[in-house]
Amino acid sequence: MKKIIIILSILFVTTPAFSFDFFNSSQIEIKSVLRKYNKALATHNIEKIKTFYAKNYKSMDGFNLGELEQMLEKTYSAYENIKYKTKINSINATSDWALVQMSDKTTAKIFPTEIKELKKEKMGKLEGKSVYNLYLKKENNEWKIVCDDILMEETSLKYGLANKLNMELITPIRVQSGSEYDLSLKIDKPKDIMALASISREEIVYPPEDYQEKFRKIPEAGELERVVKANNKNLDEYAVASIGLTKVSINEEQTKAKIEVLGMAYLMKRVNMDRTRKNGEMLVENK
Repeated sequence: MKKIIIILSILFVTTPAFSFDFFNSSQIEIKSVLRKYNKALATHNIEKIKTFYAKNYKSMDGFNLGELEQMLEKTYSAYENIKYKTKINSINATSDWALVQMSDKTTAKIFPTEIKELKKEKMGKLEGKSVYNLYLKKENNEWKIVCDDILMEETSLKYGLANKLNMELITPIRVQSGSEYDLSLKIDKPKDIMALASISREEIVYPPEDYQEKFRKIPEAGELERVVKANNKNLDEYAVASIGLTKVSINEEQTKAKIEVLGMAYLMKRVNMDRTRKNGEMLVENK
């Protein structure tokens, strides 16, 4: 697999003669396959989704087809109304290999109670976007996904007041394995609202590991920073921010204080390890 990805990368980076028109038939076939694939995603048909993958599929994050199935099951269970909007950015193809770049937008709503008519102001909103490469191979006259590589990914899940405030998790796009890098969180909040937040990094592995969160009060300027160290295993990472928004009020006699939770948010952005490129060759590891 590693050699295949290297060869593909050299082919598409250094050989501009492979255009859409030259392999028009392959392009048409791939577009048709991807339309059917997106329909299966939209209907949450996991068994159908699996048919679009090669049996030896392995993502650049090291996930196999069985692990992908488990992640889809958990996603559809947690977000029953999740929706995808997908765009094909480019297709480069030979008669039996293809590299497709795509972008996604994801949305979902999460209700805090079983009675969905109540407490809609506390409803959670999931929003995400990503850009990724799909590597496909034609096997027995069928196009199958053999690998994928996520280039950019960010997701937010916001409840209550958090949906009305501007907040941003700022991260580098790529870092060197084992190097230090800066994470910062900016929130535009009212002065009477107190915000507590935790920012951290997590290695992208399955199953995901547990990380302890350390919450700190966000300064009045609305920015919290932290320097973290990337793993030295060449694993891509997620930068994660957890935010709680509260308001403290005191009664007229000033004898009691009331702390009210007005909103929560979880922000996540992907931070990829920098892969060395030499003479047009993209060096990647099948982790």
